[in-house]
Amino acid sequence: MYDIIVIGAGAGGLVIAIGAAKAGKKTLLIEKGEFGGDCTNYGCIPSKSLIASAQVAHTIKSAEKHGIQTGPITIDTGKVLDRVRDIVETIRSHEDPEALQKHGVKTLKGTASFKDRHTLFVNETQVRGKQIVIATGSTPFVPLIAGLEKTPFYTNENIFHLKQLPKSMIFLGGGPISCELSQALARLGTEVILIENEKILAREDGDARQVLEATLQKEGVSLILGDRPKKILLDDRYTVWVGGRVVQADALFIGTGRRPNLRSLNLDKAEVKWTQNGIVVNKYGRTNQRHIWAVGDATGQPFFTHNAENQARTVLKNLLLPFKFKKSNQPLPRTTYTDPEISSIGLLEEEALQKYGAKKLAIYTVSLAEVDRNLTSGHTEGFVKIITKKWSSQIIGATIVGPRAGEMLMEISMAMFTKTPLRKLSNLIHPYPTYNLAIRKAADLYLTQTLLGAFKRKS
Repeated sequence: MYDIIVIGAGAGGLVIAIGAAKAGKKTLLIEKGEFGGDCTNYGCIPSKSLIASAQVAHTIKSAEKHGIQTGPITIDTGKVLDRVRDIVETIRSHEDPEALQKHGVKTLKGTASFKDRHTLFVNETQVRGKQIVIATGSTPFVPLIAGLEKTPFYTNENIFHLKQLPKSMIFLGGGPISCELSQALARLGTEVILIENEKILAREDGDARQVLEATLQKEGVSLILGDRPKKILLDDRYTVWVGGRVVQADALFIGTGRRPNLRSLNLDKAEVKWTQNGIVVNKYGRTNQRHIWAVGDATGQPFFTHNAENQARTVLKNLLLPFKFKKSNQPLPRTTYTDPEISSIGLLEEEALQKYGAKKLAIYTVSLAEVDRNLTSGHTEGFVKIITKKWSSQIIGATIVGPRAGEMLMEISMAMFTKTPLRKLSNLIHPYPTYNLAIRKAADLYLTQTLLGAFKRKS
């Protein structure tokens, strides 16, 4: 009998398994795939490694605007992909069974399924646990499109196994994964077509979407938006019928969202409540069974590594300590790693207007063309938009579009976490010249637009 069994060796599962073992608990970590989970093996790490190579290629191609002449460049996509896999292997080596054993974690490779509320089958092995944590992550969602069931395709789980990048590729879906990879592949020489039945990055700010759409099109990505693919056929090439058009390419990528990875768990045997959207948990991360917990993608959206890690830290404390901690309700930051990056937190402008009404809000927007650091680096496409309650300047949301937007957002995230109003950031000394001065400029607008504007109207 184990003190704690963790199912899934991704971001959340690793936090709990290592933490529990270090606290002296007899801990078993079960993983059916690669240790490290989706982020290390198929998501964050390989995609950002590929994006880094694509950024270098783009910088060289853009060197002339900085007064630097370069000749034609050769991109060896095989070596690019080798580099990606080398980085994945390096990081995975810190999370593999041998590394986990040094932390006191016992590991078991195989697919876990419940026999009863305390017992699991892992292949032919039967294990029992006093406490069980489900951290099985998510898997790509494949839409129902005529012909797709007969057609091989790529997702984030197998695209990084390629030996060479294809000459052309069709991306289905306009979420973060498709937007990031479509831009990266285009910069590395692949002809890219992106098809989205609504709009790209539908959950992001409308102005941010416009900037990214213009950038992708400028870099040669062909966008087909607002139409749903009707049929897919593979002969010599992939053919997709969409909105009265027929498009062709050498490869097909499916990036139409994700779903919790729960099917193999046999949750009904443990009498755990779940839906297609995820396992049902309470504010402590506990299921309807007091000894069974769930974290991360297995509990449904939002599907972010940092969300899984944050939930895991809460559940770990609840497993080890006599008093219980609630899951964090602080706003969750998110970043799409396109160029420019799009990073946001809290309410979007459209959501804030709907919730509070225009009269109760003040929205401050600073174009990056007004920021000296952006002028010096040549990255002037983008903006900082901060949404506040009008007179208190309490921040309720923000979107940043630009270089290092993810790092810049942390100033806003910290302000929201500590309930620091925007007006106080005007007094915070920012090094000059930095990208974050755009945030200081937005804070200055509280004085010049809101306060002084009110005095002018009175006079």
